[in-house]
Amino acid sequence: MATMFLRTRLHMYLLWSTCIFGFLAIISSLLTDGGNKDTSSATTTSSVAVTTTTVVIGELRTYTVQSGESLFSIAQRFNLSAPALVEVNGIKNPDRVPAGTVLKLPPSNGFVPIGATTTMPP
Repeated sequence: MATMFLRTRLHMYLLWSTCIFGFLAIISSLLTDGGNKDTSSATTTSSVAVTTTTVVIGELRTYTVQSGESLFSIAQRFNLSAPALVEVNGIKNPDRVPAGTVLKLPPSNGFVPIGATTTMPP
């Protein structure tokens, strides 16, 4: 009989503590922004414009694209970044650069790489 009393008392304590914590959770949600039920408030959105600048130090060399070459292979050959080649030359589609295009090549130590490239190795 004593075992049943302890089991019942334990269940009652668990039930009461669960109810108290649930009540505190409801009160907490009402006091924070989660309980804000005002639908007439205006939402604000902000946009951030990201600009990048490549600083070129020194003279620009030129290179004529040969048949079968990609910006990635040219960048590897001259120890450059493919995104830097795209930016310096104003290339719209870096995946398709026709043969005979004259590219401006910045010095290999004169710029900081901009970001990830979309041009993949062949």
